[in-house]
Amino acid sequence: MRLCFLVWLCLVFLLWPAAAEDIPFVFNESSYDVGRYDSDQLVNISTSSPELAGVPPISAPENSEILLFPASRTYKTVGEIKNEFDYKVWQKKGRVFFSQGRYEEALQAFDQSIQVNPKSAESWNYKGIVLLLTYKYEEAMKFFDVAIALEPSFATAWNNKAEALYAMGRYDEAILACDRAIQLDSSSPDSWYTKALILKKEAHAAFTRARELA
Repeated sequence: MRLCFLVWLCLVFLLWPAAAEDIPFVFNESSYDVGRYDSDQLVNISTSSPELAGVPPISAPENSEILLFPASRTYKTVGEIKNEFDYKVWQKKGRVFFSQGRYEEALQAFDQSIQVNPKSAESWNYKGIVLLLTYKYEEAMKFFDVAIALEPSFATAWNNKAEALYAMGRYDEAILACDRAIQLDSSSPDSWYTKALILKKEAHAAFTRARELA
């Protein structure tokens, strides 16, 4: 690791006469909490990275410029990173609004998160949860379905879909969704609790029917 750093440092000195825009950004992807930043602060993060010691600051990166993440050796453009930061910031804002019972503002925040990154299964699921708790079951179902389509192994989304189906009285479908959630994550108490509620409801209906026929 130390040898790699020395090699990189040598390259920095070799490239010193080059223009600033010719020098790639370097970030430590695990060194900061994304919720603290938005895309406008991105350039300031780059200049504070310890790997950038001695590298001339780049004050206005273009969205097409390439950034290097040394830990995973992956590359992303500035535009991709801005989107990633912004959708997580909106997602975090939505969760805060939701925890405060400010559901309309939470929905708006999750909408912004989805707009920035429509491939985030978490954002679709979060909006579905808000809709579920505001009794908009059919609409919530659509968001859970999108979350599952984006990430088929998303156990939480499967459980949330089961809850929406249960609320609509579609118990057979709810059991199937719940069983899928348990299959994906058998240690989740939420999925087992949801299944218990559904079975209790079905058992009650069965006993009621039995008394009627007796």
